[in-house]
Amino acid sequence: MICLVCKHDQFRPGTTMLPIERGNAILLITDIPARVCENCGETYMDEETAQGVQDLANETLNGEVSYAQTHTQREVLVTTFS
Repeated sequence: MICLVCKHDQFRPGTTMLPIERGNAILLITDIPARVCENCGETYMDEETAQGVQDLANETLNGEVSYAQTHTQREVLVTTFS
C-alpha cells in the first residue's frame, strides 16, 4: 500500500477518529483501528472496519437524534469503536 498523501509505503498500527454529521447532530467515533503512515500520519481503515463504523454511526444516530430540534442547536455524540 502507498500513502495517497505523501506516497510513503511504511505504515504502523494505530487508531483514528471520524466525525460524522447528520442533520443537527455530530457524532465523533474514536479509537477506530487504522493503519497510520509513518511519514505523514494519514490514516487508513480496512473495509471491514469502515463497514463497522458505518453500522455504528447508523445505530447511534438513528436511536439518539431528534431531527425536530431547531437549527441553532447541535448535539455532539461521542462513541468508541472498540
